[in-house]
Amino acid sequence: MSTTAETFDAQALADRNRALVVRLMGALDKCDLDAIRSIMAPDVDWYVSGVGTLDLETLLAQMQAMLGVAKVAQTTILATTAEGERVAVESRGNFEFEDGRTYRNHYHHLFTVRDDRVVGVREYLDLHETERAFGPMGASA
Repeated sequence: MSTTAETFDAQALADRNRALVVRLMGALDKCDLDAIRSIMAPDVDWYVSGVGTLDLETLLAQMQAMLGVAKVAQTTILATTAEGERVAVESRGNFEFEDGRTYRNHYHHLFTVRDDRVVGVREYLDLHETERAFGPMGASA
């Protein structure tokens, strides 16, 4: 049976991890590479459903190429759930580009946080919407 102090400590950890992930989501919208690198572990394991696993530098390069040029970049967090080292985020993205393209997707991310750094991410999204806006994704692209 857990004590009140243990329950409080567990909630404090979950709250701290949630705040870190929310900060990361804001940095991703702005393509703030310094902030992203300060939050994510250098050896982060970022998995995107339908695409595969990306290392940090590949992820940042793709993000800059795809979303870094958006004239509107807004991700709305719809819900979060935090428990221990895991933080789940449901969100909706709205990106608009100078050439008239729009990219609007729904996401679910499961972040793993250890020692105040994001060490793992599992990202689920509508890959058809991503490919409509940016072209083929994944290993065959």
